[in-house]
Amino acid sequence: MHQNNARRAAWVVAISTGVRLLIASTLPLGIDESYAVVVARQLSLSYFDHPPAVFWIAHVAALLGGESAIALRLPFVLLFSLTTWLLFLLTTRLFGSRAGFWAVFIAQCIPVFSLSSGSWVLPDGPLLLATVAAALALVHAAPLGTPASRERRADDLADSRWFAWISLGLALGIAGLSKYHAALLGLGVCVFLSTDAVSRRWLSRPQPWVAAGVAALCALPVFLWNAQHGWVSFRFQAGRAAGDGNGAIALLQNLAGQAGYLFPWFWVPLLVLVARALRTGTRDRRTWCCACLGAPPVIVFTLAALGGRAGLPHWPAPGYFMLLPLLGDAVARWEGRSAVLTRRWMAAAVAVWSVLLMIVVTHAASGWMARVIPSLHRRDPAFELVTYQSLRDSLDGLGLLDGRHYLATNDWIRGAKIGSALGPGHPVLVLNDDARHFRFSDDGSSLLGKDGLLIVKVNSNATKPESSQAAEPFRSLFDNVQFVRTVPILRGADTALLVSVFTTQYLRRPWLPSLQR
Repeated sequence: MHQNNARRAAWVVAISTGVRLLIASTLPLGIDESYAVVVARQLSLSYFDHPPAVFWIAHVAALLGGESAIALRLPFVLLFSLTTWLLFLLTTRLFGSRAGFWAVFIAQCIPVFSLSSGSWVLPDGPLLLATVAAALALVHAAPLGTPASRERRADDLADSRWFAWISLGLALGIAGLSKYHAALLGLGVCVFLSTDAVSRRWLSRPQPWVAAGVAALCALPVFLWNAQHGWVSFRFQAGRAAGDGNGAIALLQNLAGQAGYLFPWFWVPLLVLVARALRTGTRDRRTWCCACLGAPPVIVFTLAALGGRAGLPHWPAPGYFMLLPLLGDAVARWEGRSAVLTRRWMAAAVAVWSVLLMIVVTHAASGWMARVIPSLHRRDPAFELVTYQSLRDSLDGLGLLDGRHYLATNDWIRGAKIGSALGPGHPVLVLNDDARHFRFSDDGSSLLGKDGLLIVKVNSNATKPESSQAAEPFRSLFDNVQFVRTVPILRGADTALLVSVFTTQYLRRPWLPSLQR
């Protein structure tokens, strides 16, 4: 039975990998992906938004395969394949191989995992891999598992288990290099080790403390970079939950976003199962371990919405991923009682996800939904997938790229998209107080006295005089600014947005934040 379930899980991973590779080669890079690729062109110990793992991976991928979407996304697709196989091993260790199969199957049916975390150039990919690896190392170090695992007695300290503990430290360290969620993962590990009576005995031995040292050493680049830059990354992330809206409304928006990202038919059972695991507590070591590792991100990023900002729905996602072993176990038990209904449920989930995926892919390429639903012209959820290739073609056709040493724009999103479309040969300057890591990768000091282009987004109904005035806030930075024309950014045959293009002569000074001007 175990071999059959392992074989089925391997087939699920293989098929989903093929599908994600197809998607990765079809969809244009999103805003966050474009940003990661552009700022990763310069290696750094860490970065403004996130720890360095996603940027380091993107840098190496670009060196090996160029900056095509498939070359950049390939490492993240493969990372998620490894992640889901480790999920199978973890769930099998805790609840049996049938539960492991269902955990892997469900992971492929949840869009926030299989599409974004499993395919895109985002920090969530390496974070999920490190999280599952840490959990797998923990259950071997503690240890705990099903009777079928035939482990030694959990309180047998004669076995030093150094390999498992060092693996735990390495996994926690890699999580720390991936995303600041690693702090909550570390908290969950500490809670489990201190509350589980069997595991607590290990705290009197050196292994857990050495593992903590290994984790801290791995994450050292993040602290070194922040120490050199006024702890700016920590301050930025700590302030993202603050808002001025209604806390209750923000909480409802947060919950609705979670339900949409995970699908309600998986989200609700996950909430029920984690609540049950928390209520059971340490009486069941296996469910308590999953709850300790999965609940902190879910609780923290859900309750943070009470501060008045809904936040982003994917923030709690790493916690939900660690609850998938509970759901895999529950589905395996439900299957034993009603195999037909369980399999129909899963087949329906696959069908819904497949239809939604086709809608996303085709709309991202052509924007057809905006013609069916006109309101999407104002707020299109797939807008971040718009490619700026048409801008490059227009600038090339006008001969504007020759002799230009940089491209300047007034926000980091435009900088990411323009920089991605035009390639590494054109440095990007972001003339805005909120320049994200552009502020640290190139503030313009090395380009003083050079000529370039200034590109500013304008309203779709802007007149020519209004378009030519878009550069007014930036004229003092240059000796001369000359309006060239308005250029459309195309998605298919439709205009997604308009930008004004200016030539600039002799950059006088870098952009200074408002407090320094």
